[in-house]
Amino acid sequence: MFSQKQNKKFNYQSRFSKDENSAAKLKQSLNTSWTETRRTASKTKKGNTLFLLIGVLAVLLIVMVYLNTKIK
Repeated sequence: MFSQKQNKKFNYQSRFSKDENSAAKLKQSLNTSWTETRRTASKTKKGNTLFLLIGVLAVLLIVMVYLNTKIK
């Protein structure tokens, strides 16, 4: 009746246990993912976005000039 409560015991296993993922494996996986990201990023066409931004800027300037002449 007056017995103390015992602590609960959990059988928890970490996702990143020391046996499965050593520091070398983690570093190697990070290096491979980084090189894959760099390869895909270098394949994108950066020139098209630059021309697109310049085109949008030119359209905005034309619209501003047109509205300025219409108001006056």
